[in-house]
Amino acid sequence: MTEQSLEARVSAYLSNRLGGDVRVDTLRRFPVGFSWATFGVDLVADPGVALPACSLILRMGADDGLYAPYSSKRQFQVLAALERSPMPTPRVYWHSDDRRLLGAPFFFCERSVGRAPLPSAGAPDDPVPEHRANLGSQFVAALAQLHQFDWRAAPELTDWEPGVTVDNTALHQVEVCVEDYRRWAMQPEPTVLWAANWLRRHAPKASRLCIVHGDYRIGNFLVQDGRITAMLDWESTHIGDPNEDLGWASLAQFNGGSGLVSRLLPEADFFRRYEERTGWQVDVDVVRYYGVMSMLKLALVNLAAAQRFQLSGTSDIRMAALATQSTSTLRQVQKLIEAVQ
Repeated sequence: MTEQSLEARVSAYLSNRLGGDVRVDTLRRFPVGFSWATFGVDLVADPGVALPACSLILRMGADDGLYAPYSSKRQFQVLAALERSPMPTPRVYWHSDDRRLLGAPFFFCERSVGRAPLPSAGAPDDPVPEHRANLGSQFVAALAQLHQFDWRAAPELTDWEPGVTVDNTALHQVEVCVEDYRRWAMQPEPTVLWAANWLRRHAPKASRLCIVHGDYRIGNFLVQDGRITAMLDWESTHIGDPNEDLGWASLAQFNGGSGLVSRLLPEADFFRRYEERTGWQVDVDVVRYYGVMSMLKLALVNLAAAQRFQLSGTSDIRMAALATQSTSTLRQVQKLIEAVQ
């Protein structure tokens, strides 16, 4: 779909939704992310039309995205629920999975200010040392706010994974990994099944259940004037063990060679601050378990990218770059298991 065609569809959708003439002034796609396409949309409306803002974000789950096919429902639900939390998240407005509207599942949300610092060393938005402790404190505080949110009382989340319990949440995530492997692998990968069996044998009981972000790390939040303004990229969110997010954020892939959790804090400091914020003791062994699972999930992302590039005809060369990392990432899964046994 051309941007001109998308502009026309957005104008028609919002005009119908808001009951008055709404026109797209400018629409620009941001060259970020491997999955959902992100557009900045500037709007002009007739007087009396209740636009929440003149500049919004449109996110669309395109057919050639990394995890296609998509649904907008889950991201919209969790972000709507978290508007009642102090955690910094963009406000959401409308969503639909009806492809007749914009050609793909989508949701509109607030356009938060700031830029996303990246994991890679030397990146333009790399947090400088004197800012790391401040941002790290906010990074931990936001995670604690997410994990302590009373999701059971949120009407938006009443149908979320009703069969997940503290006893089976780890095993449930292992089976998610196996399902993804069967969906994405183009050839047998014995290391995946070996790691899945190890994860099944060592699956811990969770001390509690919470909303898990699923991709909580540097690169997925915006910073403006030393303040984290929004946590982004909620497509992997689910109900599970809070240690999942601790294990994911601690992966070496996100420290850019700094040795710091998400280039922000030493691991011990990260855990200590989390304990202080939540009042919960961090079980490092459980975090290490979820570190193995997180590395496996990264390897599965590499396999998904390979399938997208080779079989789906995507022209995004970044998919090919991700695909080349699958062997090394699976080797890291082996090393992590060897280290914790």
